[in-house]
Amino acid sequence: MLNLIENFKEKARKLNKTIVLPEGEEPRVIRAAEKITAEGFAKIIILGDEKVIREKCPDAKLDGVKIVNPKTSEKVGEYAKVLFELRKAKGMTEEEAERLIKDEMYYGVMMVKMGDADGLVSGACHSTADTLRPALQIIKTQPGVTTASSCFVMEIP
Repeated sequence: MLNLIENFKEKARKLNKTIVLPEGEEPRVIRAAEKITAEGFAKIIILGDEKVIREKCPDAKLDGVKIVNPKTSEKVGEYAKVLFELRKAKGMTEEEAERLIKDEMYYGVMMVKMGDADGLVSGACHSTADTLRPALQIIKTQPGVTTASSCFVMEIP
């Protein structure tokens, strides 16, 4: 019988989704991207400066991992326009949208919103509030849903 984590991995492997990891300059996240890709249970996009990522874990095998820098990505302009349109009624300016979209969390959530990724995993460096805020502002909850929640799973050997 598979344990809980192995069960999750097997289901994920069958779904073959693309997951964005916005905390890509964190060594634990780099190692996770390496492991997930090697085990083949998701396609991974990590966000951050590729030079910094490779300096932090020079021996990491990141073949098959897509690295995107939100500060220099060709999609920054497109994503900023969408963010502005989504948030202008709440007082967001175009300048604020252009600044926020370069933040890894906002950029990662926008990747999900725009269909460039299927999901996002965060929490190694960001608080629950900092993880949920961009998701609630960009993706929002389903109509009629007024409460959002989060959880984490730990497996102790």
